[in-house]
Amino acid sequence: MNCMKCGREIAEETVFCETCLEDMKKYPVKPGIAIQLPGRKDAPVPRKSHTRRRQPPTPEEQIQKLKKRLRRMTLLWLITALLLAAAIYPTVEYLTGRNILLPGQNYSTITEAPQP
Repeated sequence: MNCMKCGREIAEETVFCETCLEDMKKYPVKPGIAIQLPGRKDAPVPRKSHTRRRQPPTPEEQIQKLKKRLRRMTLLWLITALLLAAAIYPTVEYLTGRNILLPGQNYSTITEAPQP
């Protein structure tokens, strides 16, 4: 094992050599201050541990989730179809030449002349 500061060969249990420890005593660090030590090249990379792991969903939970998704998709398709029909109907009426009577317009009525 090597010293993390100077790289000298040291015992396995220690992090710094005696010389580096003496130098570091000249510049003490206040308690509560976080310091980051450089990583060792020969040390294995620690794996991150997750404090809470999700369990795979049970088949019943999967079925409930899929039913909920199916209801949402059905509703979205229905709304899409209604909006599409609402957009297509006036377009077809306009292209075929029919007059679409819109509310609020003044319409003239054609009356036939009375027969004598």
